[in-house]
Amino acid sequence: MIRSRTPLARALAATAALAASALALASCAGDPSDGSSDAAALEPVDYQLSWLKITQFGGFFAADAEGFYADEGIEPTFTAGGSNILAWQQVAGGAALLGDEDNTLFLQAVESGEDLVAIGTVFQKSPMAIMSLSDEPITEASDIEGKTIAYPENGVDQLTSALEANGVDLSTVEIVPAGSDPTQLVTGQVDGYGGYATSQGASLELQGLDIDYLYLDDLGVPSYGNIIVTTRENLETDRDLITRFMTASVKGYEWLNAHPAEGAAIVVDDVNPTGGLDLATEEKTAEIQATLIGSPAGVLRIDLDKMQEIIDSLVAAGTLSTPLEAADVVDTSILDDVYGDATSLLD
Repeated sequence: MIRSRTPLARALAATAALAASALALASCAGDPSDGSSDAAALEPVDYQLSWLKITQFGGFFAADAEGFYADEGIEPTFTAGGSNILAWQQVAGGAALLGDEDNTLFLQAVESGEDLVAIGTVFQKSPMAIMSLSDEPITEASDIEGKTIAYPENGVDQLTSALEANGVDLSTVEIVPAGSDPTQLVTGQVDGYGGYATSQGASLELQGLDIDYLYLDDLGVPSYGNIIVTTRENLETDRDLITRFMTASVKGYEWLNAHPAEGAAIVVDDVNPTGGLDLATEEKTAEIQATLIGSPAGVLRIDLDKMQEIIDSLVAAGTLSTPLEAADVVDTSILDDVYGDATSLLD
């Protein structure tokens, strides 16, 4: 479990520990025959991340560092993902109680018969975007006509389909493979660069460039980012534990959005100090992603209507062969219980 990183927090924790010890001794002295403990053991929760321990997951790490999980009686373990790890498989196989997954991979797993259900999402829309310099902005589909766009090859079909649906004349657009960094945009080789606002976008802004973002979601390609999943069986057997975990996680992401610099420092200094992370980049990432994580209904919320749009678009594209019903693959009741009538837990 990540410990709070500030000297003040450590001092307060030490004071609390001493007070708890004194109370326990007094209790034992008062009734030597009573063998019960006043300090209940924290329940472990294993969570499988879909990627490395970076700031996009900073809300979970902040919730741990700020004591929100401990307040709920939980000691979480966050396992890093990678290119060869599917979070949904770790959840379905019982290695993790919960995890986060790409919405397409999640839906394909459900279609194949896996007993999975989505209960929340980190990003209200995918950070994938076409980035442009603000002196020649690309802010809507029509702006792409006559432009050269660098885009990841595995997403070109999805992009061209979206552009056609928006009435863009593709004969006027040149699409070239995107490099791993946005140098093509900086040097003027392309007018727009397709990548993640939370990584390449942060890098560009740290170079002092003013960047405009046209997200795929804004082009009519509905998407979530990092769907939080568990199994139906887990919901039945561990509902209270999952609810408490999500309560703390909501608080963590609210805290991260309000304290992006401090949250980034937790990730860089405490969570992944050997990961080669750059603090300035992670701070910028936290700032950019706050608008993608926030929601009028509350952070981590997932919407049935939008999930149905995602399903329908994937069926239309042939990615899914089964017209799933969103109500069958999403359970909003956990976060309904977490929030009650509120839209924030830290206000």
